[in-house]
Amino acid sequence: MRTDRRRQLDEIAEALPQRAATLSRLFLQRTTVAITRTEAGVLYALRDRPRRITELAAHEGVTQPAITLLVNRLEQRDWLHRGADPSDGRVVLVSLTHAGRHVLGELRSEYRALLHEEMATLEGNDVEALARAIEILDDLIDNLEERGR
Repeated sequence: MRTDRRRQLDEIAEALPQRAATLSRLFLQRTTVAITRTEAGVLYALRDRPRRITELAAHEGVTQPAITLLVNRLEQRDWLHRGADPSDGRVVLVSLTHAGRHVLGELRSEYRALLHEEMATLEGNDVEALARAIEILDDLIDNLEERGR
């Protein structure tokens, strides 16, 4: 592999997580919802289906005791609900409540509004480049998730 390409890949690999974290931090500073990045990540992880505590811990990259405390906190806010898995009563599944879905909807709406306002000032080619970057990132994420299974 050429040195220039290797250097460019190194720079991108280092920059992507930093930029994503910065976008999240900037958004969370401006949102009207009092929520941490990890709390928002848990709500987002539950958007499609209930999950086990262990699955949420792995998704957020935290320990099981830490995610349990976070789930307790979000359950006290009435954003999450714990229930038995219908296929295995010993397993506890965490799901979004109606209030949790509402909060997630608010977060998503505010995030879109914030970024839309900024992106509206970009040239057409830059918007197209960002759209293509999202497709590429989705493929990268899919590949990494596949390898992790």
